[in-house]
Amino acid sequence: MADQPVPDLSVVIPAYNEERFLPRSIQSLRRAMECYQRERGGRAELIVVDNNSTDRTADVAREWGANVIAEPVNSIARARNAGARIARGRLLAFCDADNEVNERLLCEIHDHLLRVDTVGGGTLVKPEKFSFTVAVYFGVWKIFQWLGQVGVGVMHCRREDFDAVGGFDEGIYAGEDVDFAYRLKQRGRPLRQRFRILRRAWIVTSMRKVDQFSFWHITREMLRFVPNIKGRVRDKRYCGLWYDQVKR
Repeated sequence: MADQPVPDLSVVIPAYNEERFLPRSIQSLRRAMECYQRERGGRAELIVVDNNSTDRTADVAREWGANVIAEPVNSIARARNAGARIARGRLLAFCDADNEVNERLLCEIHDHLLRVDTVGGGTLVKPEKFSFTVAVYFGVWKIFQWLGQVGVGVMHCRREDFDAVGGFDEGIYAGEDVDFAYRLKQRGRPLRQRFRILRRAWIVTSMRKVDQFSFWHITREMLRFVPNIKGRVRDKRYCGLWYDQVKR
């Protein structure tokens, strides 16, 4: 890669058995990369971190032109950090493998991170379909998002801020993005910098968990965190909603 232009922005996708969803995600990111180059003159790179997959995740990612590396320990936080370590861009973005992004995503992230009053941010999240379970799930999440003003979607920040807060906490198996956002907010506070949710950049996320699990199963699994959420997100036994295999 020594003879390739250095990108301005690096997009990292953690991927565990994602051969089904990766093509859609990468295609949408390719459109966003083209828009970014056309409208901002910027260059972006795409890094897929194969997180110990047992399917064709790595092959599919290469077929669609992504730079692929391996992280053998099955942990979303470790996969994100592994991608960030090899990323060459001064701006970093983290996108899940089952997300489809809108065309202007990277332009909006670029403009956002050029602002001196910004430490980082997330994007709006839209479900690919609606049902009673989806409405309840998103309703609860919107309440937490409103209370904490923490966005998820495609998390983004500058390289120096990512390094300063130590990246994603590898001891956390679920909600590592929320923890990362709070630490970014803490870093930005004394500098009068804010963590913002982009309103003109969004993702459409799959509802595969709703397809896989019943409403009562999801509710029961989420309620298991209530007695000790800080401790249980660090215990993989409580994080099956994030690590159980999705039915094909």
